[in-house]
Amino acid sequence: MAQSRVEIEAASVAELCTRAYEHAYEQGWTDGLPVIPATPDAVARFVAASGRAADELIGTLPPRKGQATVEAVAVNAVMAGCRPEYMPVILAALEGMLDPSYPLEFMQVTTNPMTPFVLVNGPVRHKLEINFGTGCLGPGWRANSTIGRAIRLIMINIGGALPGVYSKVSFGSPLRYSYICGENEEENPWTPFHVDRGFAREQSVVTVFKASNFCNISGGEGVGPDEILRQIATNMPPMYGGGDGVLLLLGVNHTQSLYRAGLTKRAIQERLWELARLPISHFAADFAQMEIAAGRGDDETVWRARSPDEIYIAVAGGPGPQDVYIGAGMPQSRLVRGGQTTFSGTA
Repeated sequence: MAQSRVEIEAASVAELCTRAYEHAYEQGWTDGLPVIPATPDAVARFVAASGRAADELIGTLPPRKGQATVEAVAVNAVMAGCRPEYMPVILAALEGMLDPSYPLEFMQVTTNPMTPFVLVNGPVRHKLEINFGTGCLGPGWRANSTIGRAIRLIMINIGGALPGVYSKVSFGSPLRYSYICGENEEENPWTPFHVDRGFAREQSVVTVFKASNFCNISGGEGVGPDEILRQIATNMPPMYGGGDGVLLLLGVNHTQSLYRAGLTKRAIQERLWELARLPISHFAADFAQMEIAAGRGDDETVWRARSPDEIYIAVAGGPGPQDVYIGAGMPQSRLVRGGQTTFSGTA
């Protein structure tokens, strides 16, 4: 998307918005949904809220090698419907995605419907009203909906991942519109995810994963801890060639049950690693050999991750006997910094 001024004449605000959307859609600048016109004044407000210079280069996005300056990011954040104060979170996520070890280029051009999943920790969750409780992965929360959408628009408009052009994804996925939530630290009896990653509890941190799915795990209420973990593991089968890790978003009910039973997060990781495996006979020979070569199997079984370390655990969601399993790995964590708001300290 070249940054150039477009003038649109209209007799009313409604007509202006419609014409702006139609023009953006015709140019391939949208995800298919209506966008907010990125006026110069609006973009300037978003740049100011980032606390960075408009021409600061965050990085070069594949496959088109687009220049992701702060101003270019701001344009897409405006279009997505964000508020200006969301900019530091968007920039932190983008910095993580641009890490050389994150498979951004592959994600942009593969036939697989993988997408970034963003987990937010720290006081910024409250300051920006990022949902981490009931309905945290669904509609109804502006920050969750528009921050994730801004990331997708950046991937399209700066990176060039236009469906059918550079992006060759076979089916796509609704997760590619927006995939983000906060961690429910308040109902997490263990250490929060970002603390496990080496950050201080009072810091605000964004972690971006390579994600490919969503699986709601329901049940396991009123049973012992091992039965809960067996129920979860049943929904975490090995995936052909997909073993870059697993993100388990434990719901608050099972979190409390497992904690009261004396289980640590490490104990949960180790037990799930033992349980989430299948006999090698379940797999076609070529695929079984692929998993063994990748370090996820032996002559008898194929497992979901190379080690317990690749089973990442966070707490999210509201009350209920549900957990969420996401095929997600290669996490990159970045500190949320800059802007007109200090995103550290007590919320």
